[in-house]
Amino acid sequence: MHSAAKYILDDISTRLNDIFTKYPDYKLIICGYSLGAGIASILSIQLKSKYPHLKCYGIAMPGSVLSENLALATRDFIYSYVVDADMIGRASMRSLEHLRDRIIDALSKCNRNKIRLLTMTLARTLIKRGQTFHSRNNRTQSLIDNSVTNSIIPTDVNPSISQLVLTHHSGERVHLVLPGTIIHLYSTDRVGLFSRGISYRAGITTYDQFFQLIVHPRMWLDHFPASYSTALADIIENYEQISQQIA
Repeated sequence: MHSAAKYILDDISTRLNDIFTKYPDYKLIICGYSLGAGIASILSIQLKSKYPHLKCYGIAMPGSVLSENLALATRDFIYSYVVDADMIGRASMRSLEHLRDRIIDALSKCNRNKIRLLTMTLARTLIKRGQTFHSRNNRTQSLIDNSVTNSIIPTDVNPSISQLVLTHHSGERVHLVLPGTIIHLYSTDRVGLFSRGISYRAGITTYDQFFQLIVHPRMWLDHFPASYSTALADIIENYEQISQQIA
């Protein structure tokens, strides 16, 4: 992302100088989606000193962009938007390690046929519409306790190997987080993969709320542009209705 931001900066610097020389009252706004949002945030940092009124809006911002200190320092001009369970907004080495640990821990406690367990779980995830959002703990428990097949196959899990993987983290790695002010666009009544008529709300939150991946049927679909368009349109409509009621 840094290399891409530098390439863009070199490409547009002259044109920006010409534009702001001719129109000094203009203000610079930088926007990006997904990986482009991460690039836009880095580019905005590089341009901030020259254009102090600059604002950056990152739609579907990746979860690993800036160091924690730098992320906090950009709260007044970078705005990161994340919809519901969007996995890209939560994607980081920290969240992937945490997901790995949860999977290994669940497998070490499970005495079911792993292949059948996997296929049945995938099938249930795709067809079960009544699956409540943010119920990952309950689902993990059900994978361990519910009977997926009548045949119980004992597992030969070596506890020492499991413990080694669970605890082997690099203490020297610099964790990257979501930059700037983070706006979470969350649904209030979603269930399952094919929910319709979803109502959204917006709230300002902190980057530490995105340290874990949420395993949900829409964790990938929530990253699509259509999901952000729907969420933003619904929030704007609700805001206008509330404003009219207050007036």
